[in-house]
Amino acid sequence: MKRHKHDELERIYSESESIDQALFAEQRSNILLYIGEHYNRRSSRYWSRIRDSRDLTTEQKIRITKNHIQKIQKTAINNLISHAPSVKPVPNNEKELQDQKAAEMNHAVWQYECERVNMREQVRLDAQDFANVGEVAMKIFWDTTKGRFLGYKPAVDPATGMQLVDEMGQPAMTDEPMFSGALVYERIYGFNLLRAKSAQTMEESPYLIVRKLVAKDELLRMTGDDPEKKQIIDGATGETFLIFEGTNQGYKQDEGQVLVKEYYFRPCFEYPMGYYYITTSAGVLFEGELPFGKFPIIYEGYDGAQTSPRHYSAIKQLRPYQIEINRASSKLAETQITLGDDKLLTQAGSKLTSGSTLPGIRQLQFTGAKPEVLPGRTGEQYLSYLNSQIEEMYAVGNVAEDTELNKQADPFAMLFFSLRDKKKFSLYAEKFERFQISKCRLALELLREYADENMLVPMVGRHEMVNIAEFKSVEPLSFQIKVKPQVDDIETMFGKQLVMNHAMQYVGGQLEREDIGRMMRAMPFGNFEEAFADLTLDYDSATNMILALDRGQMPVISPKDNHGYLIKRLVARMRQSDFMQLDPQVQRLYAQVYQGLLSIEAEIQKEIQAAQAGFIPSGGARVKVDYYVPKPGKEGAVERATLPAEAVDWLIKRLSQQGSSQEQLQTQQAGVLADLGQLMGGQPTPVGQTPPPAQDVQMAGLA
Repeated sequence: MKRHKHDELERIYSESESIDQALFAEQRSNILLYIGEHYNRRSSRYWSRIRDSRDLTTEQKIRITKNHIQKIQKTAINNLISHAPSVKPVPNNEKELQDQKAAEMNHAVWQYECERVNMREQVRLDAQDFANVGEVAMKIFWDTTKGRFLGYKPAVDPATGMQLVDEMGQPAMTDEPMFSGALVYERIYGFNLLRAKSAQTMEESPYLIVRKLVAKDELLRMTGDDPEKKQIIDGATGETFLIFEGTNQGYKQDEGQVLVKEYYFRPCFEYPMGYYYITTSAGVLFEGELPFGKFPIIYEGYDGAQTSPRHYSAIKQLRPYQIEINRASSKLAETQITLGDDKLLTQAGSKLTSGSTLPGIRQLQFTGAKPEVLPGRTGEQYLSYLNSQIEEMYAVGNVAEDTELNKQADPFAMLFFSLRDKKKFSLYAEKFERFQISKCRLALELLREYADENMLVPMVGRHEMVNIAEFKSVEPLSFQIKVKPQVDDIETMFGKQLVMNHAMQYVGGQLEREDIGRMMRAMPFGNFEEAFADLTLDYDSATNMILALDRGQMPVISPKDNHGYLIKRLVARMRQSDFMQLDPQVQRLYAQVYQGLLSIEAEIQKEIQAAQAGFIPSGGARVKVDYYVPKPGKEGAVERATLPAEAVDWLIKRLSQQGSSQEQLQTQQAGVLADLGQLMGGQPTPVGQTPPPAQDVQMAGLA
């Protein structure tokens, strides 16, 4: 494996820094333009010349800033957030139960992670970097010093490796704290991300370099007591660096921090697992293979050019218009100040005196020629040009069309117009979606490697504890699940709700409880797990049973389960095309559980039949029923039958039980009915004994 020396890394850094210097300066100025600091160089020679010049009057030293760039960019940022607010893992194959459960587990983990790091705020910052800087980048890595505090590290004897105890016989602890660890989402500005000179695109760059300032104390804590690394840190501390700060409109000098350069090489032939170097100007602090071969940096650009791998913001096109707007506004203000007030013209020798004062009236007297009033100038000769520049600027920024209001009252029409409006901004929204997808995919891959069961249980819930293996053993995302952009704006969710309402209205009466519960769970405004949990109990039980069987585990079968529904789901799983590809032992487990469910159902049917064959009670009052029997002693005459009240009540209850039993039987497949009939007529196969071969069970149960 190839290794780079420190001097070679420094050469790579200098080369990568020099090729994009102009772009970095533009990206920094974009930030200043967004916050309204159009004339940020307050200490420049230009301002000194203006202040010291004796030829310019005070009125001519006006420079006005009208920040239309911020409004346009805020509209673009709002569009990005509304069109691509989040992503959601979905199954790669909707019909595969394992894919469905894997997507559910990954979605639960991702939702927990979004709440932990306040992903909504993070998405807002991503959109701000994407629109203003022109590039959005992020480094995602696992930090063992983050997460939940677990206690202090136990003291261990270095000679024996045994844990030490204190004078009270309790385990001795060190002062070093221990944490559960957590993912860190580090924001990277475009002007702090460097690429290879030969790269055609950022994705093809063999390495990416991240530069940042780190406090010296933090570096010393990370390196521990290593004297060689301490010398490397001290050797770089004496340097002075210029730090860009948008709030201070420029740069500042800082000597208390160290410039750290992080080199990340993508997995390739030279580095099969990838490689990283963390250095200062004095030497290499850390190096090694990328954890699990995962490249930690994700990147996306706003607007690009065919000849450059870098990207730029829309502010590049808006800048000339903003300059003209500021110039015209300044000229208009200068005109108002110099010529704005009305002026009174009098002829030489004329005289003005104050007259009598009356309530609400001001009187002036003059002698000689009548004075004339010269109206002031408002600068309106520049106003039409100024307005035309503003209108053209908003047209270039694609804001005029985007702010059109939709007054349609029909919900479906509102949904149509909402989709039409999103099409206008899809060019940039799709790129921003791609960045969010990359973030979700990398985070899930790292959590699958680092997170243990104690961390995953709060994420997925204790009821899904048995399925944590489905999350840990998921195949690569491109094969089993895919991350799909999810739009949660009110129009889209309302449209989904309307469609489901129509479905429930027309076919709700033909659905079973489990189907209704699943539809309620899928509703955007009706997904209340606790409210509809009872409607999906059988579905969740059957799903967990099938997942356990696919893993080769024997599930627990209870007499209280809904055996009819479980048998239906089990038969449907055994009919799927991939069932014959499962391990023979797994197929035998399916056959064993199938026979066990049939045995329990047969026993229940026998109990019903035995109850039906029992004695008929004859107590209670005698009641007349609408059934006629021959009248004793009179041939050909009939009368209403008189029966005991307990017998009538017993008959009604038994008929009800028998009717519900027959209704359940009629919903099963013909093969299941045949198997159940054999078990009711003969001896059932107890759970745990060896069932018939898998192929025989399939022929009997799926005919």
